[in-house]
Amino acid sequence: MEVLDKPKSAIAEYQPFYAQLAQLESKNTALVFDYESKKGNKEARSHVNTLRLTKGALERTRKAAKDESLRIGRAVDAEAKEIERRIDAMISVHQVEIDRIEQIEKDRIAAHKEKLAALSFIHIGQTAANYRFHIKTLESIIIDDKWEEFTTDAAKAKDASLAEHRRLLEARELADADAAELVRLREETAARQQKERDEAIAKEAAERAAAQAEKEAKAEREAAERRELELKLAVESAERRRVESEQKAELDKIAAAELAERQRVQAVEAEKARVAASAKAEADELAKREANKAHRGRVNRAALAALVAGGITEDAAKTCIELIAKGAIPAVQINY
Repeated sequence: MEVLDKPKSAIAEYQPFYAQLAQLESKNTALVFDYESKKGNKEARSHVNTLRLTKGALERTRKAAKDESLRIGRAVDAEAKEIERRIDAMISVHQVEIDRIEQIEKDRIAAHKEKLAALSFIHIGQTAANYRFHIKTLESIIIDDKWEEFTTDAAKAKDASLAEHRRLLEARELADADAAELVRLREETAARQQKERDEAIAKEAAERAAAQAEKEAKAEREAAERRELELKLAVESAERRRVESEQKAELDKIAAAELAERQRVQAVEAEKARVAASAKAEADELAKREANKAHRGRVNRAALAALVAGGITEDAAKTCIELIAKGAIPAVQINY
């Protein structure tokens, strides 16, 4: 590592550090540490810490030396500012008037340039009447000594502006003429097109009217045909209904006759069944009465025999039995 030589005109406060640098750099070059071992790493850290302590001392010395330098610098600046203020006061006595005259000159030149710009300004997109007004205005402007050193420029600007405005006026008049002709042509074209449209509309209306009339006539014909067909169908339907009605009436008549015959046969059969049933019922009733009569006779004869056996005469016993059978004797009955 390169070793710094002690400077001949160094700041006094830094002299001790230059003395230490030689020793530190020599030692720093000679030292070899085993950074991977715990001991070597610790020794390396200790050496770096020593260097940092020296660096910290240097920083504190720098701040102290600089504070004094700053104080001296502020004093130098303050005195310089005071001297400068007094010189500026002397300058301002004269500079105000110099600036005023200079501003007057600037204003004079600016006024000429503003008028020159107005003189040179070209009006674009104006009507012909406006161009004539601008040309008249330009022609009325007098170029004399009042323009001072700008007289020549003003004369040139006026001539150029007049020439350009006259050219623009001519172009505008031609454009107006072309526009008027274009308007005329457009109006003629519009009128022709309108006439053609009107004729087309009238033709279309006539065609629509004819088509509508034909459509209505066709509709009327079709309606008449429909009415004729409907009438024909109605007549055919009425005839068909009449025939069907007659056929139905005949069928109904036949059906009624057949029904009447069936009902008559059924009535005869029913009457036969009723008569048979009535005869059977009468026979059954007669047999029942006969059986009951025989049963009662047997019961009565048994009672008669019992009464006679009890010492009652046969006639008296018959009388008792007849009275009991008629219910003439209270609380006494014969169980048949």
